[in-house]
This record gives sequence, C-alpha cells and structure tokens, in this order.
Amino acid sequence: MEVVVSSFLSLINDKRVRDWIYQIAVVVFLVALTVFFVRNASENMVKAGIASGFDFLWRTSGIEVPFVLTGYTQADNILALFWVGVANTMLVTVIAIVLATALGFVVGIARLSSHWLLSTIAGAYIEFVRNIPLLFFVLFWYFGVIAALPAPRQSISLFGVAFLNNRGVTIPLPDGIENFRVAGLVILACALVFWAFSLWARRRRERTGQQAPTLVVGLALLVAVPLLMLAWATLATRWDVPVLRGFNYRGGFAVIPEFVALLAALVTYTAGFIAEIVRGGIQSVSHGQTEAGSALGLRSGQILRLVTIPQALRVMIPPMTSQYLNVLKNSSFGAAIAYPDVVSLFMGSALNNTGQAIEIIAMTLAVYLVIGLAVSAFMNWYNARIALVTR
Repeated sequence: MEVVVSSFLSLINDKRVRDWIYQIAVVVFLVALTVFFVRNASENMVKAGIASGFDFLWRTSGIEVPFVLTGYTQADNILALFWVGVANTMLVTVIAIVLATALGFVVGIARLSSHWLLSTIAGAYIEFVRNIPLLFFVLFWYFGVIAALPAPRQSISLFGVAFLNNRGVTIPLPDGIENFRVAGLVILACALVFWAFSLWARRRRERTGQQAPTLVVGLALLVAVPLLMLAWATLATRWDVPVLRGFNYRGGFAVIPEFVALLAALVTYTAGFIAEIVRGGIQSVSHGQTEAGSALGLRSGQILRLVTIPQALRVMIPPMTSQYLNVLKNSSFGAAIAYPDVVSLFMGSALNNTGQAIEIIAMTLAVYLVIGLAVSAFMNWYNARIALVTR
C-alpha cells in the first residue's frame, strides 16, 4: 500500500503530469458547461414551442431590403436574406479597409512633415479621432452630414450623370458587363505580365547589377492600359442614367445614405489609428538608412518609397492586421442607422420573424469568425512574405 501511495505522490509531483491533469480538468469543465447551456436552451425552446434546427432558413423571407447586391427579393428564403447581409457587410468592410489605408498613409506621412501647419493639422486629426467613440462618427455622418444634404429635387450633380442628395447617391448602371469583363481580363493579364517582368528584372539586377525600367513598365501595364481599357468599356457600354421623376430619381443604382454614412465613419475613424501605425513604422527605420539613400543621390520621395516604407512595413503589418479586423467588427455599428448588414438583417429582422435565436446568433458569429480568420491568414502570409530573412 505504501508503494502505491508513494508512486501516486511521485506521479502527482511530476510537473508534466500536473499540467495534463489541469488541462483535462479545464476541458471537462468547459464541455460540461456547454452541455448544460445547450440542454437548458433546448428545454426552454421546447417549452416556448420553438423548434430547433436550421429548417427555418428555407422559409419565405418576406422582408424588404433597401440595398441589395445579390438579386434578392421578398419571395426568396431566409438563407438568401442571410447572404444579402453577408454581401453588404463584405462590401462596406473591403472598401473601408482600402480607403482607410490610403487616408491613414497620407495622414501618417503628413504627421512627420517638416511643414509645421501640415504636421499640426495631421496631429490634431489623429488625436481627435483616437479619443472619440466610433458611434459618434456614425451618427455624425448620418444625421449631421447626409441628412443636411439637399432634397432630391435640389440634388448636387456630379458630372451630370450622378446625383447626391439626402437619400444617398444615385449613379449610372451599365446595361451589361461584357465589355467590363473583357477589360478585367486584360487588366489581370497586364498584372501577371508585370509580375513576371518584375521577377526577371530582380534576378537580372542580382546577377549583373543592371537596372531594368520597372517603373516605366509598371506605369504602362498597371496604369495606362487599365485606364484605356476602362475608358473603352465605359464608352462601349450602354448606361442606365438616373432621371428625376416626381420627387426622386429613377433608374441607375441608388447607394443608400446608410451605406455612405457608415463607410465615411469607418474610413475617417480607422484612418486615425492607421496614421499612428504608419508614423511609428517610419520612425522605427534607422536614420542611417535615409542617410544612405541621400548619399546615393535619391530624392526624398524616392527614399520614402524605396527605402523607408519597405522596411517600415515589417513593423506596420501586425498592428495593421488588428485595425483591419476592427473594421470588420465595427461594421456592425451600421445597425445603429439601419444599414442592412448581417447584424441588422439577420440578428434583427430574421430573428424577430423566426425566433430562432441560437441558430441565428451562431451563424452570425460564424460569419465574423470565418472572415476574420481569412483576413488574419492573408495578412500573416504577407507579413511572412516581406519579413527580413536572416541566417
């Protein structure tokens, strides 16, 4: 008996064994807690007469959505409504990420400018944005800016084909996308050609030291040709131009004010944080690197583009990933102004109509989780791609 007790005590005193025991205990506790909540929720749903499962997704929706990208109608099922919310969430998230990154880079570089007024304005913008809640920006753009625009009859004309008013922006809509599909294929081919040319130019430079006209080729393939193709597609396509009829414009595509307000709020808010990331990344680069660029005869713009930014990216990418994930999660603030994203449509309208709270909440959480993991995976891949390789 003493031998058994001694063996047990020696086993317990082993750190690795204790770690395994603690982990198993935690897992058992979490599983038991999950089972308890699931059983409790199931019993409550049965008492309330609510059937569990995902069969409700095939019921007719009957919910009108003012902003649709997927061809959804009220006669479609609730699953189609779910995809409308996902598409609207993805649309505002992707556009906000691109615009916030561009604005953040501009403000961050301006913050480091030697021009006192420019640096002061950029600094004031950053400090203001970083100390104000996002909800304020959403409400400000929606009620303070968009609502203050003129009525449709007094719309602000944009080049005579698009019209801005307090009901959003009405833009022309192409009757077909065949020409734009051709233009997209040509642009994609140009991008692949430039990628192959860049690889060849880099290997040639490493082998012989000779520079290839990468910038000129890039401007031709990535700027000139795409602009020409888009211009050709635009001129060769028939357009449904909005026309004022009665009290509103008919025809074209109406970008609702909720989308404009949410997009503006996400961009202006996130750009302030990205600007600080850019500033910190640039300042992390050793001053000797810029001095070396100056010694080689590079101009200040070339030093920033060829020396400073590529090295600063290694510092900037991890916190930028967090900001991109914040944009995705912060897009749910659109529910405050009734923007039809996945939260507003699915956890609002669909939940009220069906009462399937557990399933709807689980699907909504899954959407944010999957998109967030995809963004993180891509940014981690890019971070590893540009990481400094050491022996």
